[in-house]
Amino acid sequence: MNPSTVKTVFKPFVRAAARRSLAGRNRSPVGAEQGRFTQTEVDALLQQTWQRYEALAVDAPIEADYTFGNRMNVQLACLTYAALEVFQKAGISRAYAVELIADLAWKIYEKWGAIPALLARLLGRQGEARMRFSVDAFLRFPFSPPAYRMEHLPSADGVRFDVVRCPIGVYLRERGAADLCQAAWCDLDYGLAEMWGGRLERSQTIAAGCDHCDFHFRV
Repeated sequence: MNPSTVKTVFKPFVRAAARRSLAGRNRSPVGAEQGRFTQTEVDALLQQTWQRYEALAVDAPIEADYTFGNRMNVQLACLTYAALEVFQKAGISRAYAVELIADLAWKIYEKWGAIPALLARLLGRQGEARMRFSVDAFLRFPFSPPAYRMEHLPSADGVRFDVVRCPIGVYLRERGAADLCQAAWCDLDYGLAEMWGGRLERSQTIAAGCDHCDFHFRV
């Protein structure tokens, strides 16, 4: 997936998610007197974000053997980083910018995560089988080899695996944006686990500088 395709496919979804999650929010987390974001302001931030993304995506660390889903994820990591730069340039504090971007990302992620959950229900999967089906679906697309490398571990009460390679975690950490990766990527997994009928337990991530991310999805 190249930058122009990412923009064509995701632009309407990002705009809708941004309007739902950002429009009407305080411009500052500590100063209500600064007013709230209007839809016009949100659209302007998005326009600048897409422009910055196009510049960043040229150097996206995509390897020749990456799958379609792998390429898409790296491009979306570029997009979230572009948003961070644009939001900060607009005078939004870094911590608040990260929060806003994470909320925007969740609006898209929850729709995405609902797809395997719906398929699991239609196939009659319940409990751990439903959660396992949903996790396996995400590990096939887009979080699949060769960009992602997993070590699957035995578990008596759910699904366990370690991620020993994550291009998103490395990309954002190398750009000093581990906080963005944690909030707008890693932490969204907790919401997914709830959608899939379970909970996620995790003690470390690559984004935080560890050598792997440990996942334990439990019913």
